[in-house]
Amino acid sequence: MQKKRIYVLIAIALLGVIAVTPVFAQTKVKKLLIGTAGEPKPFLWVNEKNELDGFDITVLKEIDKLLPQYEFQYEKTEFPSIFAGIDSGRYQVGANNITKKPEREVKYLFGNEYYSYNTTVILVKKGRTDIKTLDDLSGKKVIVNASGGFSQLFVEQFNKDHPTKKIVAVYSDQDSSKTYQDVAAGTVDFTFAEKVMIQNIKDTYKIDFDYVELPKAQAAQIQNPGAYFIFSKIGDGPQIRDAFDESIKTLRKSGKLKEISIKYLGADYTN
Repeated sequence: MQKKRIYVLIAIALLGVIAVTPVFAQTKVKKLLIGTAGEPKPFLWVNEKNELDGFDITVLKEIDKLLPQYEFQYEKTEFPSIFAGIDSGRYQVGANNITKKPEREVKYLFGNEYYSYNTTVILVKKGRTDIKTLDDLSGKKVIVNASGGFSQLFVEQFNKDHPTKKIVAVYSDQDSSKTYQDVAAGTVDFTFAEKVMIQNIKDTYKIDFDYVELPKAQAAQIQNPGAYFIFSKIGDGPQIRDAFDESIKTLRKSGKLKEISIKYLGADYTN
């Protein structure tokens, strides 16, 4: 009788293992490595604790809370390496205030939901008035960093479209702070920046300049005003993208996205 009871208990235990095992398999947490350049401020920066900080990272941390099936990890890299990392499968997500461009959309899967919405402006020397529209950029000198950023993509496309009225592009790997100083001094004619960054640039580098706010249609030619996370088009990319989209919708509806924007960007740049 004792032996029979032991067999029964063993059978029950085995049935329990069989029943429980699929549940554990379904709730296994997948790690997502997110590639980011960690700049520019206020979207991204490395704080005094040597930790990534800023608007983008704070939004990601809130998304992480809404997605228990994923564990977010971050890696700081060069901006072009975000895209290379998606290509190689090293990164599952790219996050760096990235805007949509047709040439990017060919290779990468963008979220359907933007998490910030901001206008691009033209920075010029204080008091300068001869640049008011995109047409006025013909013949003007600009510093171009060959990193695949929106400024490079726009200038190169503009010059293809205007072969006899090109922008004078000077390719350089100089830091953006030097470019802002060159604009303020008048040694280059202009550069681009997002409107939300203007006060931060002035305060950080102790320089002053004017800016030209273009009509919406022209500003959109420089770059799409929406910022998106990017994913791989293959593997789990579409599934991860969909999960991010739903989380952004939740954060927008709850007011949390607006709250983060006001804290880091100084106003609501989420609509």
